[in-house]
Amino acid sequence: MSSMLELCDISKNFGDIKAVEAVSLKVNEGEMLGLVGPNGSGKSTLLKIMLGISKPSSGRIVLNNWELTEKDWRQFRKQIGYMPERVSFYDNLTGRETLELFARVKGGSPANAIELLKKVGLENTVDRKVGGFSKGMRQRLNLGQALTNDPDFLVLDEPTSGLDPVGTKEFYKILSDVRERKNLTVVLSSHILAEIEDKIDRVAVMKAGSISAVGSLEELYSGLNLPMRLHILIKDRDTEVEELLRREGATDINYKDSRLTASISRADKVRILSAIMERKESLDDISLREPNLEEVFFGIH
Repeated sequence: MSSMLELCDISKNFGDIKAVEAVSLKVNEGEMLGLVGPNGSGKSTLLKIMLGISKPSSGRIVLNNWELTEKDWRQFRKQIGYMPERVSFYDNLTGRETLELFARVKGGSPANAIELLKKVGLENTVDRKVGGFSKGMRQRLNLGQALTNDPDFLVLDEPTSGLDPVGTKEFYKILSDVRERKNLTVVLSSHILAEIEDKIDRVAVMKAGSISAVGSLEELYSGLNLPMRLHILIKDRDTEVEELLRREGATDINYKDSRLTASISRADKVRILSAIMERKESLDDISLREPNLEEVFFGIH
């Protein structure tokens, strides 16, 4: 079954509190969609609606152009893997016993527990009790339980919470290996924007319970008309280069430690670079940086 999921005008209220309001969002088969926003923006509530854990107050959920009924949900859940931000394990069970338990609950194969422990880098914990696991090991086991049913649709809620940089890098390597093996659709919720910007295909920006923008980073850059950042490595400060940049429309010009920086619009990029190259004998290096996901986030209102 395809894992293309569409949310149509979804709202979720908790009494007078509107946690999610009029959200429409399509998750394409095989993509990694980043759901970003500050804490309290409604991300976790929206994920639970995608999972069928929480029913929306209004709106429709469509799978493969077919509105899901309760019977359809039962079938779709068999394809879903879910890695919550926080998960509780039985401390007296071993890594193998834990994944065997989750496999039985979710309809997977308990016989694959040891292979799955290897896949998430826990091959040395087969007979080790979970009570002695570190935070990073628990997160790996959390990913392992999400994969016990070999899902087609994987939902990750703040999956690297509490991990150090090495653990975070290893986590995304494991996820990449899984995606290379099968056509896996992933929805990844995070508030750490810099961490996911080079890993996602599209991003949905959530603020105050609503989707403020959705698209590839390139689409959001263009739509917001955010400036690019120009970096010039220059041996000695050259005020004529700075003046040239001002004349050509560059803004936020600064010089520090042999590096001249400025913001330039995408429309002016070619003209400004051409003008700078007329003084290339003064320059050691030039680079341009696209806006990052954090700048996109704060540029959306």
